[in-house]
Amino acid sequence: MTTLSEGIDRYLEARAPKEWHKAEVRQHRERVREIIGSKHRLMGFFQSGSFQHGTAVMPYSDVDYIARIHYEDRPQSSNTILNNLRDLLRSELWEATVTVSRPAVTLNFPGLLPYYEITPAYLERGTTDEDRVLLIPAPGGGWREAAPQAHNKIVASLDRQHDGDVRETARLLKAWKYQHSVSISSFYLEMRAAEFAKNHDTVYPFTAVRSIVTTLVNQGLPAMNDPARLVARISPCSGESARASAMADLRRFKKSIDAAHSAWLTNDRWEMNEALQAIWGSDFPYSDT
Repeated sequence: MTTLSEGIDRYLEARAPKEWHKAEVRQHRERVREIIGSKHRLMGFFQSGSFQHGTAVMPYSDVDYIARIHYEDRPQSSNTILNNLRDLLRSELWEATVTVSRPAVTLNFPGLLPYYEITPAYLERGTTDEDRVLLIPAPGGGWREAAPQAHNKIVASLDRQHDGDVRETARLLKAWKYQHSVSISSFYLEMRAAEFAKNHDTVYPFTAVRSIVTTLVNQGLPAMNDPARLVARISPCSGESARASAMADLRRFKKSIDAAHSAWLTNDRWEMNEALQAIWGSDFPYSDT
């Protein structure tokens, strides 16, 4: 007999990064850092994003790094540093495909992980991980604010308070995104999970996901306030056409998760599992209770 909670745990465990993924990350990290440090005044080089937050979903999640360069060296246009990093890394990493994918330079190595993203950043304000705000590339050669270390600490702190259920909630949302190729930012979904945890005493991943999805559908997938209160509102999508497409996916998500919930309440296990697999794929474990 497998409960729904056990099924979720098994599903997410199968999609967690394994030791061989982590070994590959370690293999490339120092080499990339040394290459960038040879030409730039590197003030920090650290992992951010889903691998760092513990919310990765394999085999889809990439590995994100922030390359923090001395603030005095920031060019007027972010295109300049992106192109410089691309050319530098392309000249040294003969085995990788190196491209610009704003706000990062993307490295595609032959291996287990899809790709690595290196985002150049410059200090804007703050003195600690909790309040440090960086400037990273924005569209059109501009700059926008980001607080990756503060966001990592918020997710980690809330997850500890809720016994690991915040990361589970975020990973379920991301797994749906990847399963259906939905045009919603993974970071946005993670911050929605964090926001839910801040506002609730208890977090049960399945019901938390249902509540978050219902809110997003009812509110029209809006930009959200930063849970860290450090940067501007966080956008869900790259543009209006992506948001419209994502809304259609969210409505289907809501229909399926409502059906799964109703079937769970009425002990209709066949209907419940059909709905769960419509959300997360046919390899979502069959749940008996």
